[in-house]
Amino acid sequence: MSAETVEELEWAKEELAKLRRTVRSCQLATVSVRGKPLSSYAPVYVDADGDFFVYVSAMAKHYVHLKKSGRASVSLIEDESLAEELFARKRVTAECVATLVPRDSEEWIQGMEGLERRHGETVGFLRGLLDFDLFRLSPTEGRLVLGFGKAYRVFGHGLSEVAYLGGGGHKSSK
Repeated sequence: MSAETVEELEWAKEELAKLRRTVRSCQLATVSVRGKPLSSYAPVYVDADGDFFVYVSAMAKHYVHLKKSGRASVSLIEDESLAEELFARKRVTAECVATLVPRDSEEWIQGMEGLERRHGETVGFLRGLLDFDLFRLSPTEGRLVLGFGKAYRVFGHGLSEVAYLGGGGHKSSK
């Protein structure tokens, strides 16, 4: 692997870390037991292992989907107002295994503390509501897009590995 390629992959890892640090909510794609898709969002905390934590109400459709299917697709996407190019916003999308975190377990306490550090006192209020539950969304693989012609496969524990997506690039009719 050339030094240039290694440098590019390190840059991609840094950009992925930046998305995790700066994007405060995630887009969720879930599916019902009947196969009906749903797009929604939730405030998110990403832990040191790269798992996503969302605290959602049992009244939300995506809650039922997460609990019954145990799967979700999660996207973190650069704010429109910060993007250099709207058609190529920086983003990561990951296929995830969704797990309900038992209330008051050590993992629940750590996840809730992370959400509260990230999102403030509203989480402290919501923490006491018993119709809310914490889900851990553990990524298995995904795609990282950092601009035109800058698409990467992300994989491994916590999406720690990055590989350039080949495919010949974009084609034009001109």
